[in-house]
Amino acid sequence: MTRFKYLVGLFALLAVFGSVHPALSQTPKNKIYAQKLVDETIAKHPDLLVLAMHVTPPNGSDNIIIASNIGRIGKKADEDDLRVVQTGKSNLEINKKGDRFEVELVLQDRSGKTIGALGTVFAYKSGDKESDFNDRAEKIRNELRLQITSLEKLFDSVE
Repeated sequence: MTRFKYLVGLFALLAVFGSVHPALSQTPKNKIYAQKLVDETIAKHPDLLVLAMHVTPPNGSDNIIIASNIGRIGKKADEDDLRVVQTGKSNLEINKKGDRFEVELVLQDRSGKTIGALGTVFAYKSGDKESDFNDRAEKIRNELRLQITSLEKLFDSVE
């Protein structure tokens, strides 16, 4: 890739992500509460490979990833993500390689209001029970729920 193409791509990404929500321009010294929750949850649950919050920011129009341990901040929600938010039904599936189990479920604030979707991914091997993964994901979601007083709180700057 030429330097020019790289710079054009970088500026395009900055334009897209920078226009989504100012709080998504995070640095290690300035991150939002949602990212802090993700970081702490990943540290607390070593069996959790991926954790991502899909939320529509206040005054935003698109549901996007606002915090995760794999990057992709600002990525728009796909059909599966939106279906979880709209229906309240979890999405459970084994990935294409057959080595990971993905559970996406509604993300709620402390009052029980749906504020987005929470994507979780665990290591999988043949014979593992789907219900066990769902239970683990719900436990994590419920722990997070107690720490989220509102949608807006997720975007508070923290150190």
